[in-house]
Amino acid sequence: MITPGGLGTVVALSLLVASGLAASGRTRPPAVAGAFYPSDPAALRAEVEGFLDGAAPAAEPAIAVIAPHAGYAFSGATAGQAFAALRGAKPSRVILLGPSHHAGFTGGALPDASLTAFATPLGDVPLDVEALARLRADPEFGGPSSAHGPEHSLEVELPFLQVVAPGARLVPVLVGAGGDLEAATAMARAMAPLLGPGTVVIASSDFTHHGAGYGWTPFSVDATLPQRLERQAKATAGRAAAVDPLGFWSQVETSGDTICGARPITVLLELLRHAADATGAITGVTTSADAGGDLRQLVTYAGVAFTGVWRGWRDDSQPHAGGSLSPAQGRALVALARATLESRLVHDAAVAEWFAAHPVGDPFRVPSGVFVTINNTGARALAQGKLRGCIGSILPREPLVDAVIHSAESAAHDPRFPALAADELAGVELEVSVLTPPRPVSGPDQIKLGRDGIILSRGSRLAVFLPQVAPEQGWDVETTLEHLARKAGLAADGWRAASFEVFTAQVFEEESRH
Repeated sequence: MITPGGLGTVVALSLLVASGLAASGRTRPPAVAGAFYPSDPAALRAEVEGFLDGAAPAAEPAIAVIAPHAGYAFSGATAGQAFAALRGAKPSRVILLGPSHHAGFTGGALPDASLTAFATPLGDVPLDVEALARLRADPEFGGPSSAHGPEHSLEVELPFLQVVAPGARLVPVLVGAGGDLEAATAMARAMAPLLGPGTVVIASSDFTHHGAGYGWTPFSVDATLPQRLERQAKATAGRAAAVDPLGFWSQVETSGDTICGARPITVLLELLRHAADATGAITGVTTSADAGGDLRQLVTYAGVAFTGVWRGWRDDSQPHAGGSLSPAQGRALVALARATLESRLVHDAAVAEWFAAHPVGDPFRVPSGVFVTINNTGARALAQGKLRGCIGSILPREPLVDAVIHSAESAAHDPRFPALAADELAGVELEVSVLTPPRPVSGPDQIKLGRDGIILSRGSRLAVFLPQVAPEQGWDVETTLEHLARKAGLAADGWRAASFEVFTAQVFEEESRH
């Protein structure tokens, strides 16, 4: 049985069990030969060579690629376009990263130490046992070796490697679904010493999986669906081609996109960003519909090739806090908040498009306190009130760009209101407040309304007003503090025994959409 995707797809498990999931001896046998790709060696070689020959020649051999891992009938041509970029590279070592579809864990999982090769119908692919031993000593690679037995995400790529990189030693790494962007960076850092001339890295991943069987059905199933998913894949793969792990990760996490190898791709992007001088280009984007696949179970495939040179690991420089944000920067942050809500609620590529238009340097990398406010407009504001949600973080715990994304997502689920719905997006306006670190003041006489945001605390009780709250309501200091005390769960005069901190904010409002 040939399948269009890997996410949630179980291919004839009884067949896999019968053929043996566990490694036999010191060679891992193929688990999906005859299902995802031909089991006959001659037919398999001919099919792989046909896919490779159908690709445009690369001007320069790649040092890394992203390639799909579905059944060859669906994704083989797209994989061939990506792997063709490795022709001429002549690597001696291939680091192959793929998602685990059968086991849940965080970090990387390496094959059992007793293995020396992975087999396909084309023969054995030798493992780089020295490199694997080095990774086994690192806590980032403590995932279960048993995950490799039934896994297809690495195996499906091996026949392509056997044709374009015969004799290369393999470092197979399954990347678990747990962890965050920092975990991906830690894995990349641990692998960086393996890089250099003669090493290529491959991230194995299909892109969007749309359909009830995949548990993700945000779009209408009609003739326009393949084109819609292709556009989204191009935008998301574009963040990968730009070597933008933050933009890629943010798009996937915000939209909920079902890219099964999002974490392996992110590890690769962190390797390229920190340990290479590289540029990328999309080699192809297709869907399973191109091969006659059912629109009710539709999978997107993308290939990306990266050229350049590996070098030693380079940490990020520390961001430098400047002065006030410019109006253009403020507009960009409000646009990011809007893009976040669109990607979260509509599941489109708005976040990827924002990152494509806004390179993230200082001051967007500077840790900052941020609040995002969602306001009703028009008749809804008259009927329900202006405020629709407002949540953020006072303390500068994360870079400004991350803080805006997370605050916008939280504001859409402000517990004081029903969760924001997609059909409300056109009727709300957004506001982003970027805060200075809070400082204590001796009492209310040190608070200047309109300039200062106020933090009231008394015991375990705490409440915050942004600087714009009091002027918008027409309150004086005492009235403001009474409302703040009630917000903290105190009596109206509870502010008299409270302590105070203040902060200032640059407030950026969305241009009226009405």
